[in-house]
Amino acid sequence: MEKRWFEIEDLHLARGGRPVLQGVTAKLSGKAIGLVGANGAGKSTLIGAMLGVLRFSQGNIRLLDMKVPEQAQLVRSRSGIMAEQAGIFPGGSGVDAVTFAGMLSGLGKREALRQSHRVLDALDVGEERYRPTKGYSTGMRQRCKLAMSLVHNPDLLILDEPTVGLDPKGRIQLLSLIRDLKEEGRHILLSTHIMQDAEFVCDDLILLESGVVSFSGSLGELLDGESGQINVEGTGIDQEFAAALSAAGISIKDQTDSQLSFIARGDDDLRLFWRLVNERNVEVRHLGRKGVALEDVVVQMMGRTS
Repeated sequence: MEKRWFEIEDLHLARGGRPVLQGVTAKLSGKAIGLVGANGAGKSTLIGAMLGVLRFSQGNIRLLDMKVPEQAQLVRSRSGIMAEQAGIFPGGSGVDAVTFAGMLSGLGKREALRQSHRVLDALDVGEERYRPTKGYSTGMRQRCKLAMSLVHNPDLLILDEPTVGLDPKGRIQLLSLIRDLKEEGRHILLSTHIMQDAEFVCDDLILLESGVVSFSGSLGELLDGESGQINVEGTGIDQEFAAALSAAGISIKDQTDSQLSFIARGDDDLRLFWRLVNERNVEVRHLGRKGVALEDVVVQMMGRTS
């Protein structure tokens, strides 16, 4: 079992005299953790407490063995933040914005520029980096914001609604980039109100409803270990790919041109599926669960706290 890196215990926080977080507790070890809840559930407030910018009245926070608020400055220096509301620095090009973010994180100008090009290359941003950011599409702005959070090579990425405003294609592209960062070994906290985003990227979930945790644990635990049919569509989803899945022990239900259905018996089967996707350069355009409906489980779980 992996070591827990995310530990919050009995956290209470009020703003303007109104309780916002009420006994939040979650102790998790997944590389990517989804913080899921509707707007107003307390997700941004919890992130503020984790970074030491909001003071809590009771409880304990420990991230990557750093205790908050005692080591909050160290937590911030080792974190990359992609905020929902904050935008790109006005004026200049994309590489200018990422370089400036690196300098704000403590890098010298030359090193910040070098790291900016490195991370923009990794995010597949080409000549667009030299264009003025005021002309960027929503997708390019989100990539630039992600690059700004990565430029100083943080251990922890905190991403607040990273797919907001993106079309379906741009959303999948950005989530795929985030999942690749997880596979590289980064720790990720993904705050979202979109269940599919969390399912695409995350190993563990925290379901937050009106400042109260209705569930914390792995996706497998949330689904109570039940099997489910996974429907997938994309380029390279062919008979050869289906045969590779079958040879690895995954039960195939159906396979047609560019579409496939298989039975996932838990997280291990899903990890095996994504490993074969990466090895064979398969492009997944759609993935959904049939049988055990994760969204239905989440709605039921959150309803218990209301």
